[in-house]
Amino acid sequence: MYVTLFNLAGPAILAWVLMIFLPKWRVTQWLVRSAIVPALLAVLYVIGIVLLIGENGIGFMADFGGAEGVTRLMARPEIALVAWIHFLVFDQLVGIFIFRDNMHHRYVPIPVQSVILFLTLMLGPVGFLSYYVIRWARSGSPGGRRAEALV
Repeated sequence: MYVTLFNLAGPAILAWVLMIFLPKWRVTQWLVRSAIVPALLAVLYVIGIVLLIGENGIGFMADFGGAEGVTRLMARPEIALVAWIHFLVFDQLVGIFIFRDNMHHRYVPIPVQSVILFLTLMLGPVGFLSYYVIRWARSGSPGGRRAEALV
């Protein structure tokens, strides 16, 4: 079942391809606005977590508290596959944030945005940090040009 969840998550790459290569296409714009891809991936993740808890009980999560425990957990294929879906969800959300923010404020040209999105796809935090540093440098603020109110 975990391999099936992994395989169902695979088409999420199409959203990345659209954000990177066709950022102005209306289908891409809709996908980014709707955030439907990470929502669908999150459904797969929830199914995986429910299966893991059903098989192992909730106590297996206690191993996430230390490096040895995490290593032991990630050595289990079913946990590694569900963790991979977790990564896919959050990398996609970060990509959507970068896409939306840059398309609105244009901190970087679209070709640079595409490179940053590729970095986010392949090396999540590297892409985010690249965008964050550039946005801060270009706007003069860590919150961007117009820091949105959190309330």
